[in-house]
Amino acid sequence: RFAQDSLDSTHPSPNLMSVVDFIFYSLGAVCAYLAYKTNPFKQAPESSPSFVSFQRNYVFVFLVMMGSDWLQGPYVYALYASYGYAKEEISTLFIAGFGASMVFGTIVGSFGDTIGRKKTCILFGILYTLSCFTKHFSNFYVLMLGRLLGGVATSLLFSVFEAWMVCEHNEQRFAPSLLGGTFSQAYFCNSIVAISAGLVGQWAARTFSNGEGDNLVAPFDCAAILLTIGTTVVALTWMENYGNKTSPFLEQMQMASTVIVQNQEVVIAGACQSLFEGAMYTFV
Repeated sequence: RFAQDSLDSTHPSPNLMSVVDFIFYSLGAVCAYLAYKTNPFKQAPESSPSFVSFQRNYVFVFLVMMGSDWLQGPYVYALYASYGYAKEEISTLFIAGFGASMVFGTIVGSFGDTIGRKKTCILFGILYTLSCFTKHFSNFYVLMLGRLLGGVATSLLFSVFEAWMVCEHNEQRFAPSLLGGTFSQAYFCNSIVAISAGLVGQWAARTFSNGEGDNLVAPFDCAAILLTIGTTVVALTWMENYGNKTSPFLEQMQMASTVIVQNQEVVIAGACQSLFEGAMYTFV
């Protein structure tokens, strides 16, 4: 019964959807106006054809990988519920994923610096694809493995890709002022990808339905396809770069702690990011 109630809750009433549609299109109009005023796609005078190619390549990979993440979010809880798991068991699965992300997130920077950021980005694609594959099984321990893999992959997604881009940007000797444009394009388009992923996920779940309700595994299969595309582009087109491979992990942690203590702006930025992410995950 719990699983059925959870699945029924994924189909809101028409009145609620009309309100949601109104808010969605209103905010979409505001975003379109802001995009028109700021124009994140305007190329700076110091940009070159090689930089534009580099920027488009990175933004494409970033959006494909982020799209794979956006596709999965709305269906994780519903999928677990459809397998008959109670709230307590689903909570355990979620905590395992967030815990893996928290633990690995502490060392992911040093890990990528040591083995190479390109290799680490490829590792992300492999781990997250495996995580998507586990969703085809209802066994609790297989799903737990998937959550652990997904937690580790999430830490990589939100750190290593940007680290690779910044390092490669500097190694190619592009103007430092051009970095902001790359970040602007990536995150502006990411908002569009997030909305599109919701529509694609819904389409996949309903199109590949087995006749007994939405196919809640289909969005994860779509995510795996995107991961395969993104990982292939990384493997074929990206150059390898490294960070500080000589400093021990504990020494790097000590240096990071010193920067946090001495630089108030880093503390404020980290606190704002943590509070925002915490609020979002609490809501989700």
